[in-house]
Amino acid sequence: MTSELAERQRALELLRTAFPDYRIVFSKGRWAAVSAGSPPAVWFAETPSSLCGQLFQAQLRNGGTVGPFGEAGS
Repeated sequence: MTSELAERQRALELLRTAFPDYRIVFSKGRWAAVSAGSPPAVWFAETPSSLCGQLFQAQLRNGGTVGPFGEAGS
């Protein structure tokens, strides 16, 4: 069984790989992402999947791309 900390670290790693244009952090029980820009856009979520969905929608609206979630060959 995977520990909660290990699962959180893996989610953080995958989100950062998939959305390299955002600074993504987990703090005080919440996920947050900040985009580069002036002014920067900020998203908050209770779960990594919710943050992923928000960032995916932002990429769709802005014409951006989403990187691979897993390693090549996985």
